[in-house]
Amino acid sequence: MSVRMFCRAAVAVTAVGVLSLFEIGTASATGKASAWYLGHEAARVNYWSSTDDFRLSDISCDGNSVYAQYQRAGASRRTLSNTRGCHTHTDFNRSFTNGQTIKYRVCVKVALEPDNCSAWKWDTTG
Repeated sequence: MSVRMFCRAAVAVTAVGVLSLFEIGTASATGKASAWYLGHEAARVNYWSSTDDFRLSDISCDGNSVYAQYQRAGASRRTLSNTRGCHTHTDFNRSFTNGQTIKYRVCVKVALEPDNCSAWKWDTTG
């Protein structure tokens, strides 16, 4: 193989690698947060920045309800609830202005105890 052909091949491989990184970066904009109770994942919220949709899932059959909270920069905190019970999910469709900072978390409402909440996750609206 000549040096010139080797250089062309190296450029082509590099270009494919760079394009792959852009694809991974776009896909990673979707986030999730999980809350745990008694050592098991009990609730999960997924957020799709490309559509501003949330999915709130009750993972555990522990009798506890689950909720998610989100807050955009400069806006008040909002709460989403799923009271349908274990192994269910509820979808919430939102439409935000693009490019806003948003944070969200998921919580398990536990009777006679503080609610178990995930850490806040940060993203940007699509």
